[in-house]
Amino acid sequence: MNQEFDLLAAASSLMLALGLSFGISALYTATYQGVGYLKGFAQTLALAGLASAAVMLCVGDSIARGIGIFGAVNLVQVRSTIKDTRDLMFVFITLAAGVACGVGAWGIALVATGLFAIAILFQSLTDFGARRGVSAVLRVKVNAAALMALPGVLARHTTRAVLSSSRSLGDEGAEQTYQLRLSGTTAQAALLADLPGAGVSESSMLLQDDSLEV
Repeated sequence: MNQEFDLLAAASSLMLALGLSFGISALYTATYQGVGYLKGFAQTLALAGLASAAVMLCVGDSIARGIGIFGAVNLVQVRSTIKDTRDLMFVFITLAAGVACGVGAWGIALVATGLFAIAILFQSLTDFGARRGVSAVLRVKVNAAALMALPGVLARHTTRAVLSSSRSLGDEGAEQTYQLRLSGTTAQAALLADLPGAGVSESSMLLQDDSLEV
């Protein structure tokens, strides 16, 4: 009778771990932002909790089993690099939920997964962590007479302007590259409109997305 009860409890733990894993995977897919989405990663998340729960059920209170499983896992080399730290947090919560289910801490698994889902939804809906403004790289060719005037023009339209490189062109002036922080697209248009009056003969601006890592 005890064996049947243990088997039922183990099956319940595995099913709960699998359900939470699929829920976390669906949350990841729904809230993902960027250009590097991988279907295989989402599918892995959906199964990771089940795997970690099964490991914990196998180990139980046996130290010998734990050492054996640890050695077996070390034989499998995973050559996949997670570049986004947000993806890494999804892996952690999935494995943690599976471990909690495996040791019978169902309440912890449910509460932790629920709080994680609330936090992720809050971040997605509020764009939490995003900085105000737009980062940009400005390259200009400015005549020698207006070299001193250009920083003043940049200061009027940006919250931050850092000269990253400058190449002298002799009597023609210089080619300069600035790292800028714009308050918005209107500031970009106003800046580009004022550059010719500051002695800039050629200019190009590249906007950068702060959410992408390059």
